[in-house]
Order: sequence, then C-alpha cells, then structure tokens
Amino acid sequence: MKKVILFILISMIVFPGCSSKDEQTNYPIYEGTVVYKEAENDKYKFLVLQNISKENLENGNLEDFIKLAQDQEAAYYYLDKENYESIEVGQRVKITADFNQQESSPPIRTVVSIEKIDE
Repeated sequence: MKKVILFILISMIVFPGCSSKDEQTNYPIYEGTVVYKEAENDKYKFLVLQNISKENLENGNLEDFIKLAQDQEAAYYYLDKENYESIEVGQRVKITADFNQQESSPPIRTVVSIEKIDE
C-alpha cells in the first residue's frame, strides 16, 4: 500500500513537469494604412484602413474614413506612446493584435507589436 501511495505522489510531481510546453500564441496579424491618429488622456490610438487611395487619404476626414471602413478590414488600435509617436498618418503598417476586441464599427483592438512597411 505504501508503494502505491509513493508511486502516486511521485507521478503527481514528475508527470506535470514533463508535459509543460512553451506554446507560442498565434495572434492575428493585420496590414493597412494609418489614416487617423488620436491621443487623449494618455491613451494613444490609430485608425487603420486596409485600402485607401492617396486622394482619399489627403482629402478625407475622420467621418470619411469611418465610411470607408464599413466596406473593408479596418480598426482602431490602442498602442503605447513610443509607437504612436514613431508612426505617421499615411504610413503602411503590419500589426499583431491581441485576441480581444471591442465590438464597435470599426472595432477597437490592442496592439501586441507593430512594424512599418516600406513601399
């Protein structure tokens, strides 16, 4: 009986340690053009559209961009101040976003990482 209890105790310690893995999280990735930036109360966000013409980008305002967002992949992205300051309106970006998003139109996501795309 003592051997069985000893075996169970050892199994409970050894087997969980053997099965633990470092799993990579596959966050969703989005690409688009930053069309609008806003900083308010230490919160920084971009509006990113998947496709936009140079003419619409230069002549548009937030309302125009939101209308364009209805027909394509678009979202607001919250990010840190450093990234906010380093990326300008008109810049193409590749964004890795958190899984959670606020259901709005366009949705609001949080940036895990962001990189500039050179064109």
